[in-house]
Amino acid sequence: MPAYQAAGTIARAVASVLAQTLADWELIVVDDGSSDATTAAVHAAAKGDPRVFVRRLSKNIGAAAALNIGWRSSRAELVAILDADDIALPERLAQQRKSLEGQPNISALGAAAHFVDSRGKLLRTVIQPPDHSALQRRRWYRNPFIHSTVMMRRTFLKATGGYADGLPLIYDYDLWMRGFFLGGFEYANLPEPLVLYTTQPIQRWAMVRAGARVRLRAGAREGRLLRACWAATRVLTEGAVEQTGIFSWLHRRP
Repeated sequence: MPAYQAAGTIARAVASVLAQTLADWELIVVDDGSSDATTAAVHAAAKGDPRVFVRRLSKNIGAAAALNIGWRSSRAELVAILDADDIALPERLAQQRKSLEGQPNISALGAAAHFVDSRGKLLRTVIQPPDHSALQRRRWYRNPFIHSTVMMRRTFLKATGGYADGLPLIYDYDLWMRGFFLGGFEYANLPEPLVLYTTQPIQRWAMVRAGARVRLRAGAREGRLLRACWAATRVLTEGAVEQTGIFSWLHRRP
Protein backbone atom coordinates (compact mmCIF):
# COMPACT_ATOMS: atom_id res chain seq x y z
CA MET A 1 0.00 0.00 0.00
CA PRO A 2 1.78 3.14 -1.19
CA ALA A 3 0.64 6.23 0.69
CA TYR A 4 1.30 9.94 0.32
CA GLN A 5 -0.58 12.58 2.33
CA ALA A 6 -3.21 9.91 2.99
CA ALA A 7 -4.07 10.65 6.64
CA GLY A 8 -7.72 11.25 5.77
CA THR A 9 -8.34 7.91 4.03
CA ILE A 10 -5.73 5.35 5.01
CA ALA A 11 -7.39 4.24 8.26
CA ARG A 12 -10.33 2.84 6.26
CA ALA A 13 -8.00 1.10 3.84
CA VAL A 14 -6.01 -0.53 6.65
CA ALA A 15 -9.21 -1.51 8.48
CA SER A 16 -10.45 -3.26 5.33
CA VAL A 17 -7.31 -5.43 5.32
CA LEU A 18 -7.73 -6.23 9.02
CA ALA A 19 -11.31 -7.33 8.23
CA GLN A 20 -10.26 -9.89 5.59
CA THR A 21 -11.61 -13.43 6.03
CA LEU A 22 -8.11 -14.63 5.13
CA ALA A 23 -5.90 -14.17 8.18
CA ASP A 24 -2.51 -15.17 6.73
CA TRP A 25 -1.19 -11.89 5.34
CA GLU A 26 1.22 -9.05 6.00
CA LEU A 27 0.45 -5.46 5.14
CA ILE A 28 3.37 -3.25 4.14
CA VAL A 29 2.48 0.43 4.01
CA VAL A 30 5.10 2.61 2.34
CA ASP A 31 4.65 6.18 3.58
CA ASP A 32 6.15 8.07 0.65
CA GLY A 33 7.53 11.06 2.54
CA SER A 34 4.18 12.38 3.78
CA SER A 35 4.17 15.56 5.85
CA ASP A 36 0.76 14.82 7.35
CA ALA A 37 -0.26 12.17 9.89
CA THR A 38 -0.32 9.24 7.46
CA THR A 39 1.97 7.00 9.54
CA ALA A 40 0.18 7.84 12.78
CA ALA A 41 -3.16 7.00 11.15
CA VAL A 42 -1.82 3.59 10.11
CA HIS A 43 -0.62 2.80 13.62
CA ALA A 44 -3.93 3.92 15.11
CA ALA A 45 -5.92 1.77 12.68
CA ALA A 46 -3.66 -1.27 13.14
CA LYS A 47 -4.09 -1.21 16.95
CA GLY A 48 -0.84 -3.06 17.45
CA ASP A 49 -1.54 -5.85 14.96
CA PRO A 50 1.91 -7.36 14.25
CA ARG A 51 0.97 -8.10 10.63
CA VAL A 52 0.99 -4.38 9.76
CA PHE A 53 4.33 -2.74 8.94
CA VAL A 54 5.15 0.83 7.94
CA ARG A 55 8.16 1.83 5.85
CA ARG A 56 8.43 5.60 6.27
CA LEU A 57 10.54 7.31 3.61
CA SER A 58 12.38 10.53 4.33
CA LYS A 59 11.35 12.10 1.02
CA ASN A 60 8.71 11.64 -1.63
CA ILE A 61 9.94 9.34 -4.41
CA GLY A 62 6.68 8.61 -6.23
CA ALA A 63 4.15 5.79 -6.04
CA ALA A 64 5.91 3.50 -8.52
CA ALA A 65 9.17 3.52 -6.56
CA ALA A 66 7.24 3.16 -3.29
CA LEU A 67 5.44 0.12 -4.68
CA ASN A 68 8.78 -1.44 -5.58
CA ILE A 69 10.03 -0.92 -2.04
CA GLY A 70 6.84 -2.51 -0.76
CA TRP A 71 6.84 -5.72 -2.77
CA ARG A 72 10.60 -6.19 -2.39
CA SER A 73 10.17 -5.88 1.38
CA SER A 74 7.44 -8.51 1.45
CA ARG A 75 7.98 -12.22 2.10
CA ALA A 76 4.99 -13.89 0.43
CA GLU A 77 4.89 -15.44 -3.03
CA LEU A 78 1.62 -13.61 -3.76
CA VAL A 79 1.59 -9.79 -3.74
CA ALA A 80 -1.68 -7.83 -3.58
CA ILE A 81 -2.06 -4.10 -4.20
CA LEU A 82 -4.41 -1.70 -2.42
CA ASP A 83 -4.25 2.08 -2.72
CA ALA A 84 -4.51 4.15 0.44
CA ASP A 85 -7.92 5.58 -0.50
CA ASP A 86 -9.54 2.28 -1.54
CA ILE A 87 -11.28 -0.44 0.47
CA ALA A 88 -10.86 -4.19 0.04
CA LEU A 89 -14.08 -6.14 0.54
CA PRO A 90 -13.80 -8.93 3.17
CA GLU A 91 -13.44 -11.88 0.75
CA ARG A 92 -10.93 -10.15 -1.53
CA LEU A 93 -7.69 -11.88 -0.48
CA ALA A 94 -9.28 -15.29 0.12
CA GLN A 95 -10.97 -15.41 -3.27
CA GLN A 96 -7.92 -14.30 -5.20
CA ARG A 97 -5.53 -16.65 -3.40
CA LYS A 98 -7.87 -19.59 -3.99
CA SER A 99 -8.16 -18.70 -7.67
CA LEU A 100 -4.39 -18.38 -8.16
CA GLU A 101 -3.72 -21.63 -6.32
CA GLY A 102 -6.10 -23.37 -8.72
CA GLN A 103 -4.65 -21.68 -11.83
CA PRO A 104 -0.85 -21.83 -11.72
CA ASN A 105 -0.69 -20.42 -15.26
CA ILE A 106 -2.10 -17.04 -14.15
CA SER A 107 0.58 -14.50 -13.21
CA ALA A 108 -1.60 -11.50 -12.37
CA LEU A 109 -5.23 -11.61 -11.29
CA GLY A 110 -7.58 -8.65 -11.00
CA ALA A 111 -11.27 -8.33 -10.23
CA ALA A 112 -14.30 -6.16 -10.75
CA ALA A 113 -14.70 -3.09 -8.54
CA HIS A 114 -17.37 -0.74 -7.28
CA PHE A 115 -16.30 2.76 -8.30
CA VAL A 116 -17.23 5.29 -5.62
CA ASP A 117 -16.69 9.00 -5.13
CA SER A 118 -14.78 10.57 -2.24
CA ARG A 119 -17.89 10.34 -0.04
CA GLY A 120 -18.35 6.64 -0.76
CA LYS A 121 -21.33 7.08 -3.10
CA LEU A 122 -21.54 4.34 -5.71
CA LEU A 123 -20.90 5.67 -9.22
CA ARG A 124 -20.81 2.43 -11.19
CA THR A 125 -19.53 -1.14 -11.08
CA VAL A 126 -16.71 -1.94 -13.52
CA ILE A 127 -16.19 -5.52 -14.67
CA GLN A 128 -13.03 -6.23 -16.66
CA PRO A 129 -12.75 -8.97 -19.32
CA PRO A 130 -12.02 -12.28 -17.56
CA ASP A 131 -9.52 -14.06 -19.79
CA HIS A 132 -6.04 -13.33 -21.13
CA SER A 133 -6.94 -13.45 -24.82
CA ALA A 134 -9.62 -10.77 -24.43
CA LEU A 135 -7.28 -8.57 -22.40
CA GLN A 136 -4.51 -8.99 -24.97
CA ARG A 137 -6.79 -8.03 -27.87
CA ARG A 138 -7.64 -4.69 -26.31
CA ARG A 139 -4.31 -4.01 -24.62
CA TRP A 140 -3.46 -0.94 -26.72
CA TYR A 141 -6.69 0.79 -25.78
CA ARG A 142 -7.66 -0.33 -22.27
CA ASN A 143 -5.79 -1.10 -19.06
CA PRO A 144 -6.35 -4.82 -18.35
CA PHE A 145 -6.69 -4.28 -14.60
CA ILE A 146 -8.09 -1.99 -11.96
CA HIS A 147 -4.83 -1.62 -10.07
CA SER A 148 -6.19 -1.86 -6.51
CA THR A 149 -7.77 -5.23 -7.34
CA VAL A 150 -4.58 -6.93 -8.53
CA MET A 151 -2.87 -9.89 -6.88
CA MET A 152 0.24 -11.15 -8.66
CA ARG A 153 3.00 -13.65 -8.27
CA ARG A 154 6.39 -12.55 -7.03
CA THR A 155 7.93 -14.39 -10.00
CA PHE A 156 6.09 -12.03 -12.35
CA LEU A 157 7.39 -8.94 -10.55
CA LYS A 158 10.93 -10.28 -10.54
CA ALA A 159 10.84 -11.17 -14.24
CA THR A 160 9.47 -7.77 -15.30
CA GLY A 161 11.55 -5.77 -12.82
CA GLY A 162 8.45 -4.36 -11.17
CA TYR A 163 7.16 -0.84 -11.69
CA ALA A 164 9.03 1.80 -13.70
CA ASP A 165 10.34 4.24 -11.08
CA GLY A 166 10.43 7.18 -13.48
CA LEU A 167 6.71 7.14 -14.31
CA PRO A 168 4.63 9.40 -12.05
CA LEU A 169 1.28 8.12 -13.41
CA ILE A 170 -0.15 5.03 -15.15
CA TYR A 171 2.87 2.99 -13.98
CA ASP A 172 0.63 -0.04 -13.53
CA TYR A 173 -0.42 -0.05 -17.21
CA ASP A 174 3.25 0.19 -18.17
CA LEU A 175 3.96 -2.92 -16.08
CA TRP A 176 1.18 -4.93 -17.71
CA MET A 177 2.32 -3.88 -21.19
CA ARG A 178 5.85 -5.06 -20.41
CA GLY A 179 4.40 -8.37 -19.29
CA PHE A 180 2.51 -8.71 -22.57
CA PHE A 181 5.71 -7.95 -24.48
CA LEU A 182 7.93 -10.39 -22.58
CA GLY A 183 5.42 -13.20 -22.99
CA GLY A 184 5.07 -16.30 -20.87
CA PHE A 185 2.58 -14.60 -18.52
CA GLU A 186 -1.18 -14.82 -18.42
CA TYR A 187 -3.62 -12.33 -16.96
CA ALA A 188 -7.18 -12.82 -15.72
CA ASN A 189 -9.94 -11.01 -13.85
CA LEU A 190 -12.56 -12.31 -11.46
CA PRO A 191 -16.11 -11.10 -12.22
CA GLU A 192 -16.94 -10.36 -8.59
CA PRO A 193 -16.39 -6.81 -7.26
CA LEU A 194 -13.73 -7.16 -4.56
CA VAL A 195 -12.74 -3.51 -3.98
CA LEU A 196 -14.37 -0.13 -3.45
CA TYR A 197 -12.30 2.03 -5.78
CA THR A 198 -12.30 5.79 -5.16
CA THR A 199 -12.37 7.76 -8.38
CA GLN A 200 -13.49 10.98 -10.01
CA PRO A 201 -16.24 11.00 -12.66
CA ILE A 202 -13.99 12.79 -15.18
CA GLN A 203 -10.37 11.83 -15.76
CA ARG A 204 -7.62 14.31 -15.05
CA TRP A 205 -5.87 15.45 -18.22
CA ALA A 206 -2.51 14.50 -16.72
CA MET A 207 -3.70 10.89 -16.51
CA VAL A 208 -4.78 10.93 -20.15
CA ARG A 209 -1.39 12.27 -21.28
CA ALA A 210 0.40 9.69 -19.15
CA GLY A 211 -1.64 6.91 -20.73
CA ALA A 212 -0.63 8.11 -24.19
CA ARG A 213 3.02 8.18 -23.10
CA VAL A 214 2.87 4.58 -21.87
CA ARG A 215 1.47 3.46 -25.22
CA LEU A 216 4.27 5.23 -27.07
CA ARG A 217 6.84 3.60 -24.75
CA ALA A 218 5.33 0.21 -25.54
CA GLY A 219 5.34 0.92 -29.26
CA ALA A 220 9.03 1.86 -29.22
CA ARG A 221 9.86 -1.23 -27.18
CA GLU A 222 7.94 -3.56 -29.48
CA GLY A 223 8.81 -1.90 -32.79
CA ARG A 224 5.14 -1.00 -33.32
CA LEU A 225 5.22 2.78 -33.27
CA LEU A 226 2.44 3.20 -35.85
CA ARG A 227 0.06 1.11 -33.78
CA ALA A 228 1.13 2.93 -30.63
CA CYS A 229 0.66 6.37 -32.23
CA TRP A 230 -2.84 5.45 -33.35
CA ALA A 231 -3.72 4.19 -29.86
CA ALA A 232 -2.20 7.27 -28.19
CA THR A 233 -4.07 9.61 -30.54
CA ARG A 234 -7.34 7.84 -29.83
CA VAL A 235 -6.81 8.04 -26.06
CA LEU A 236 -5.91 11.73 -26.23
CA THR A 237 -8.97 12.47 -28.36
CA GLU A 238 -11.29 10.60 -26.02
CA GLY A 239 -9.71 12.33 -23.04
CA ALA A 240 -10.06 15.78 -24.62
CA VAL A 241 -13.75 15.16 -25.28
CA GLU A 242 -14.27 13.92 -21.73
CA GLN A 243 -12.52 16.98 -20.31
CA THR A 244 -15.16 19.19 -21.91
CA GLY A 245 -17.69 17.68 -19.53
CA ILE A 246 -20.22 17.14 -22.31
CA PHE A 247 -21.09 13.64 -21.15
CA SER A 248 -21.75 14.85 -17.62
CA TRP A 249 -23.96 17.61 -19.03
CA LEU A 250 -25.95 15.15 -21.13
CA HIS A 251 -26.35 12.90 -18.09
CA ARG A 252 -27.82 15.76 -16.05
CA ARG A 253 -30.39 16.70 -18.69
CA PRO A 254 -33.99 16.04 -17.60
